[in-house]
Amino acid sequence: MSGSMMMILVIVAAGVLAAAAIMFGRKNRNGQVKELQVDAVEKKRKNEPVREKPEVTAAKKELYRYLNQVVKKMFQYYRRDNWDKLTRVGMPPEEVQKYYPTIKETLPAKAVELLDAYESCIDWKGDEEHAPGRIVEQEKLKETFLNMVLPFYPVYYRELDGIRYTSLLNQTMHNLFHRLTGRKFRMGYKNRYENGVSAYRWEGERFQVYREDGTMLCDAVFRQGKVWEGYAVLPVETEGAFTVKDGEEVKGQEKDWHLVQKGVFHEGVFQDGTLHYIYQKKVR
Repeated sequence: MSGSMMMILVIVAAGVLAAAAIMFGRKNRNGQVKELQVDAVEKKRKNEPVREKPEVTAAKKELYRYLNQVVKKMFQYYRRDNWDKLTRVGMPPEEVQKYYPTIKETLPAKAVELLDAYESCIDWKGDEEHAPGRIVEQEKLKETFLNMVLPFYPVYYRELDGIRYTSLLNQTMHNLFHRLTGRKFRMGYKNRYENGVSAYRWEGERFQVYREDGTMLCDAVFRQGKVWEGYAVLPVETEGAFTVKDGEEVKGQEKDWHLVQKGVFHEGVFQDGTLHYIYQKKVR
């Protein structure tokens, strides 16, 4: 076959394919072509900044201020072991209540779940005897609070009394605050004691927590509100107050001496290590 004849066949074949493509596109004008157009529109919509009413934006910032005050208050009562004395948290501003359903539509699912749990613990309407803002589910509110903080906090909250409370909030709370304010919130920000020692470091789910003097308290994974896996130093609960005098326990004295277990934990159970006494004043 000559070269010219081959060229003619190639041109004819290309023409046939082009015609078939045009016919296929026409036949699928309401099918695949339309789907591609819809995908392009959806992609453009997602890349565009979200536009909302100025009143909603202002209400979101007010909700952030309210939550920040409430969280600070809960930290104060929890770290002083006075949770049972926390009876009221107050009410958010009227503009927050007005736009609250709209605000929740803009938040991540986990943040909404946390807000719903918090909301269920508070009496928002009040009655003849009590003003709105009273806590009606105290233990559930404590559980909700612990879902706002980093997993090691309920274990080492006494040792962490000297750092900024916002540095102890978890990623769900940071995401919530970011959506409410537009500002960036990052975990570990200002988590240093006054002398500059880092209160904690982390890698994935594993946390290293330190005392103010730099002593490591743990290098472990936390679950269910306790050390689950890894190394940790933990006080052992003992019955009755005691102190140590001349190497012997003396009952009925101020409980400044604590029995401590120091070693490895597996699935929440102390596996191997040592037991010893340390002198430690309780935070008041």
